[in-house]
Amino acid sequence: MPDKKENLHKGHRQRMRDEAMRQNNFDAMADHRLLELLLFGAIPRKDTNPIAHELLREFGSISGVLDAEVHDLAAVNGMTQNAAILIKTILPLARRYQKNKFKEGYKFKNIDEVGDFLIEKHLGNKNETFAITCLDAVGKFIACDIIGEGFADSVDVTFREVAAYVLKHNAQWVIISHNHNVANALPSNSDIKMTIELQKSLAQLDIKLLDHIIVSGNDYISMRQSAEFASIFK
Repeated sequence: MPDKKENLHKGHRQRMRDEAMRQNNFDAMADHRLLELLLFGAIPRKDTNPIAHELLREFGSISGVLDAEVHDLAAVNGMTQNAAILIKTILPLARRYQKNKFKEGYKFKNIDEVGDFLIEKHLGNKNETFAITCLDAVGKFIACDIIGEGFADSVDVTFREVAAYVLKHNAQWVIISHNHNVANALPSNSDIKMTIELQKSLAQLDIKLLDHIIVSGNDYISMRQSAEFASIFK
């Protein structure tokens, strides 16, 4: 007699693939559905739905799953080494996508596009990281790199390091950014002090500090767009 569970899941994978192709809207999929679909490629001939739920239970969220160590992922019931490695490729691929998309000469459309770009730049970093985005005299993108990484709640970068990077790329406009690993993108007193000092120091090199963007998860704050801090960038 056929197994009822086997009959229930017969054709399930193909139905999910067909639905994904038809809707073509992966952003609208529930977290467990995305993981279930992703795992199809690494775990053949097995129901990946309970594995997806177990991953979310174990690590708390999609971000927790993506941030987990590869060995911890592989240790989850039903997971394999191939599946764990597949999951760990997602963030590096996302960062390389971002790097390839925003090539030299690209001009940002608005502050939200800059914010989204920098959210991706700092994506998945467990410690605070400091990045510099260089623009030319007409605002076209030159380069963006993380030049400093600190601890979970702080990062220190010297003006010498900033100046070396900016002068190397012959930038006229500069956006600095860093991430907060708490659910709050508001600038701290040390963030404000550092922004003021960098603005003054860069001005001596005839380079304009355009903004300081602080990232927290999928959120960001533009200090230039904030009435409280806009005067720093005048």
